Amino acid sequence: MTKENIPTTIRPLFEAEQGESILASDKPEIVNRSAEAKRVIGRLSGIILEHRKASLDLGVELGLPELIIVLDALRDHAGGGLGSLNLTSDDEILTHCLNRLFEELVEEPSNILYVTPTGPDSTRYDAMEPSFWIECLDLLEKNIFPK
Repeated sequence: MTKENIPTTIRPLFEAEQGESILASDKPEIVNRSAEAKRVIGRLSGIILEHRKASLDLGVELGLPELIIVLDALRDHAGGGLGSLNLTSDDEILTHCLNRLFEELVEEPSNILYVTPTGPDSTRYDAMEPSFWIECLDLLEKNIFPK
């Protein structure tokens, strides 16, 4: 197919005249990291609060030690690990509550999307980068449990 026969609805991957890709970079640029982190932390805090309330109905209180277990597992998972909860209790109800909280929070980076324009009429949606996710988890821990 000659260049003249290419429909205008198809966007070339590379511009021959410019000699460089017109695709967006691999990592989405977070313009205001502080504001974005606050937004993410607000979302995570709401999820944690819901789980804390639900666990109270089961006679389990999710306090600092329990939440630290979940946050550590989330950091491990974001770093490429298994994200295993290091539980020291044999309490099945507590284990269930912590697993449910972990399962919901571990999905959040893929639920928080960033818009990246890829062309004049196209957009790509990117999930949160693991490094920014870990940064948000650290900030969440610092804000919820100040030392």
